[in-house]
Amino acid sequence: MNVAAVDAAYDYAEKNFDVNGFKHRLDKVDVKEPRIFLTGNQAVAMGKVLGGCRVQTYYPITPAADESEYLEAHEILKTRNGSQEAIIVLQTEDEIAAVNSASGACLAGARAATSTSGPGFSLMAEGLGWAGSNEVPLVITYYQRGGPATGQPTRHSQQDLRFAMHAAHGEFARIILASGDIEECFFDAAEVFNLAEKYQMPVIHLLDKGMANSSRTYPVFDYGKFKVDRGLIVGEAELEGKVYKRFQFTDTGVSPRAFLGTKNGVQWYSGDEHNEMGNINEEPWVRRNMMDKRLKKLDFVDRDVPLEMKLNFFGDADSENVVVSWGSPKGAIIEALNQLKDEGYSLGFIQVRMLHPLPSAQIRRMLQNKKRIIDVEDNATAQLAGVITEHALVKPNYYVLKYTGRPMMTTEVYDAIKLILTDKAAQRQVLMHGA
Repeated sequence: MNVAAVDAAYDYAEKNFDVNGFKHRLDKVDVKEPRIFLTGNQAVAMGKVLGGCRVQTYYPITPAADESEYLEAHEILKTRNGSQEAIIVLQTEDEIAAVNSASGACLAGARAATSTSGPGFSLMAEGLGWAGSNEVPLVITYYQRGGPATGQPTRHSQQDLRFAMHAAHGEFARIILASGDIEECFFDAAEVFNLAEKYQMPVIHLLDKGMANSSRTYPVFDYGKFKVDRGLIVGEAELEGKVYKRFQFTDTGVSPRAFLGTKNGVQWYSGDEHNEMGNINEEPWVRRNMMDKRLKKLDFVDRDVPLEMKLNFFGDADSENVVVSWGSPKGAIIEALNQLKDEGYSLGFIQVRMLHPLPSAQIRRMLQNKKRIIDVEDNATAQLAGVITEHALVKPNYYVLKYTGRPMMTTEVYDAIKLILTDKAAQRQVLMHGA
């Protein structure tokens, strides 16, 4: 259809315009720095390489598969000293095998990830729980598309926040980080490996179709400041003459981690509850201490992760009007706010990046005493708003939602927010732009 549209437009212009007299020309733009043109899928793939990912597992699914296929096409990596290494990209028989294969690679010492979308993540739930129980630094790249079931396999949504927060039975620690544009996709895809290994828990990098398949030109990313942080790892020398406890109780909940095969580092992994050695154990005090050990790492994350990784703020911090959102609506919201600012309206915008554990204290402080709190999301139930209400104890009073499978557009966000600012809006507006 795209080619047909281009052909029709070309034929119309050729027939109806005098080419020699046609005055519209594209002027050459001087570019002073090297630039890169890429999609969200490609940005994530390159960010993973930067972050040290050396094993990627997947089962083909839209829109996630493009990322793995891009990595497959560039598996041989050239390092700065001219040497070569490789990233192993493994297409498995299903998503169950994909998540468990990635966990196995993590335990062996590789930085490993799996990439999927909603139906695939549903199959991964039990493997996610196993990784949570065994404190595996697993990265799951999760691209949201329309659901439930097969839903809209080639369309966009932000319907899976609650699912990502609560997938797998039982209670265990996980981190959920959401990117808002393609540049964030790149750097976040690298940083999630640091988060996973430093805090020894699964990390879900939550993206959406709107970013995965969109494309943009950027100046080449300045990635020189990124540093790999592998967390608390012990080797043969540190373990000599000691009894190694893989799940040792500590103040932070993070235990010394030895890779499988490390001499003096005998360890056990099971789907059952276990003691500090990893042996199956259901004693009440062991169960309580292990549950507390795993869950208190969320408090450690909340204290330890810099605020700029959890939140972005745009606009007027003193305004009585504030927008809260996450993911790909970021661009449309910022453009709409700039247009409204030019018309004399004052607004702030909180982009929530770390969705779990939610930086609730900071959000509560930023939303207190605001007259209009406007939640903007691509889902029907205002999932982020519900999470903020639950954890930050502040409830938005306006909702701008879209769940047609089409990303948000600046025009409709601008119109919806202006109706709110002029007291002409219903509490809940549903956006419908896009063919």
